[in-house]
Amino acid sequence: MAGTWPSSQGARGVVFQRYSVFPHLTVRENIVAAEGFNTRSGWLFGAAKRAARDRADAMLVRIGLNHVAGQYPASLSGGMQQRLAIGQALTARPRVLLLDEPFGALDPGTRGQLHDFLTELRAETQMTVFMVSHDLEEAFKLGDRVLVFDKPRWDPQDPGLYGATVTYDFDARDGGMPHQHILDRYPSLAPASEPVPEPA
Repeated sequence: MAGTWPSSQGARGVVFQRYSVFPHLTVRENIVAAEGFNTRSGWLFGAAKRAARDRADAMLVRIGLNHVAGQYPASLSGGMQQRLAIGQALTARPRVLLLDEPFGALDPGTRGQLHDFLTELRAETQMTVFMVSHDLEEAFKLGDRVLVFDKPRWDPQDPGLYGATVTYDFDARDGGMPHQHILDRYPSLAPASEPVPEPA
């Protein structure tokens, strides 16, 4: 991104740990609304709205909510509402997708289906995905690079005294090997106090 944050509408999609959908819209309308966000007025009309409804129905099939398309979020289970939030964020085809433990409330079967869905969509759109997860197995399954945060120092008298930092940096595509070899390609990333290894 050349050091700048994308400024265009639809550049970022966010799915929070706690599902966040519009309670006054039906399931289908929640998906359609995501496309409307990319227009100047925020609304779709006529042929554009009909086409968006067709795409929304296809998305609902993929996330397993087509049978409740006309219902409101309050009538859905927590897992179904989270699936709706994920579908809503992905409908806008963002360049960057931010996920805050999006699969934590889902049953194993649904979680596996959405893992596959997210992997397929990312390959199709080439979007960048940042995901927060407490499940390392999930992180290695879905990620290219896994950063592990932990507290290197702990004060029992004041647990909040020291913050977390990156303690491990793994290349998930390279058998989980540490990412230290990245310094060979980008020597400027090495700390000033450490000598940069010469390329072989």
